[in-house]
Amino acid sequence: MFRLDENKKPMKFGGDTGNYMLISGLLAGLAGIFWQPFFLGGAAVILGFLTMKSPKSGWGIPVFILGVIVMISSIYR
Repeated sequence: MFRLDENKKPMKFGGDTGNYMLISGLLAGLAGIFWQPFFLGGAAVILGFLTMKSPKSGWGIPVFILGVIVMISSIYR
């Protein structure tokens, strides 16, 4: 029998891990503009989403949006 524990803490990443994911997502999004836009844009989306679970969560939103824009731009190339 499984028991639902309502006192679980949400998954959070540490400050350094959040910074590394933020920088990696930004670099992946910028590299996606020039090379392999779909895959690098997807990496930026995933890293931006995971950055939202860190103390730098506000900065994950622009990286997420950059990844989505890079992926959409790959359709029109």
